[in-house]
Amino acid sequence: MGLIPTELHHYSLKDVLRGAASARRPTGKPAAIALPGVGEGISIRSARAAVIVTLKALGLPAGSRIGVPLYCCPVVFKAIKTAGCLPKFIDIDPGTYCLSTADLKAKQAGLDALIAVHMFGNLCDMPGILAIMAGRPVIEDCAQSLGSRLDGKACGSFGDAAFFSFRSGKYLAVGEGAAVFSRDRDLRTRLSALIEALPAPAAAEEIKHVSTTYLRSKLRGRFWWGLLGWRIWALYNKRTEFADKSPIVVSRMFRSDLATLHDRLPRLDSTIAAQRAHAAYFERNLRLAPARLPLEDPRTVCNRFMYPVIFPSTEERDAMAAHLRRHGIGTASPYEDTVEGASRHYGYGNDCPSAERTLKTTLVLPSSYALRPRDIERIVRCANQGWAAIRRSGPAQPTTSLRA
Repeated sequence: MGLIPTELHHYSLKDVLRGAASARRPTGKPAAIALPGVGEGISIRSARAAVIVTLKALGLPAGSRIGVPLYCCPVVFKAIKTAGCLPKFIDIDPGTYCLSTADLKAKQAGLDALIAVHMFGNLCDMPGILAIMAGRPVIEDCAQSLGSRLDGKACGSFGDAAFFSFRSGKYLAVGEGAAVFSRDRDLRTRLSALIEALPAPAAAEEIKHVSTTYLRSKLRGRFWWGLLGWRIWALYNKRTEFADKSPIVVSRMFRSDLATLHDRLPRLDSTIAAQRAHAAYFERNLRLAPARLPLEDPRTVCNRFMYPVIFPSTEERDAMAAHLRRHGIGTASPYEDTVEGASRHYGYGNDCPSAERTLKTTLVLPSSYALRPRDIERIVRCANQGWAAIRRSGPAQPTTSLRA
């Protein structure tokens, strides 16, 4: 009880009432969503649906080869396959968790398009990526990077197209919802036509979605997450096949999610500022060497969506996770089963060694803007105490499954 969750799933009774009221409104054209520095995008049900629609709008033939980092949410692989294309995996730079331009350059000849995933709010080297792709379509996955900037320019404004996610657990956490952007007038016209042709959720589906989002947010909240929620989530992950997780429904955005988004969007800058302050406190006070803390590139201003730490070994990462859980602090090891799942379902050929190592040694610490100063101080204190005890017991040997 009282376990600090890693993700923020905020959905109040006020959101329920607003969502229920909006569900009764008539359906019109897909709503426009304006994000600062990017422009006006087109609303759609989810980021995974946005991947499918964008690939179709680009007019890519069936079987097109889409570059994508191995270290990202595996639903991106699923969406690529659903669109009739083939994912081709690119390694990452462990310092940013984003695409390695060196590996992209080595593999670029076999690609028809690329999805550049801005991981954990960090930003890919977009000028370098665009130069390597040499005119082939580049899609920015900004699901985790809302508000981040590179060289003073907002993420999502570099590639041919971009999409943002507002799903629960992300910055605005409205339930589901996404927005698709493109600076290219013809591509935007095609995107708009495809999304307008999608079905809109019926009122009954809206009400069910509002209720489910509220219940899920409660299970992900501090009280119920420690008491019950994390056990349900662990059981789901254990019993659900890799390819069956995160089902994809291609439709328009829920009207209830759109109403909640408009309510929260004006507070985006203040929430990012709070979360950046938490990250800065971690950087000043965590004593986890030789573990690697996530440092911000001088060219970027990141939203610090999550705070991932790379430990020397899987064993030391797991020991830290167990120590923090005993002290009421939740952690996460995102996408840990990606290597096995990508090999089994999406043709991954074990050619991304940095991503493989990072997947097996990364631990995300809670850093949400909603946490109180005393929570952040406790996380740092417990992490430092736990790490000192782990290192006193002797550094663990690297796991044999990790590649050198």
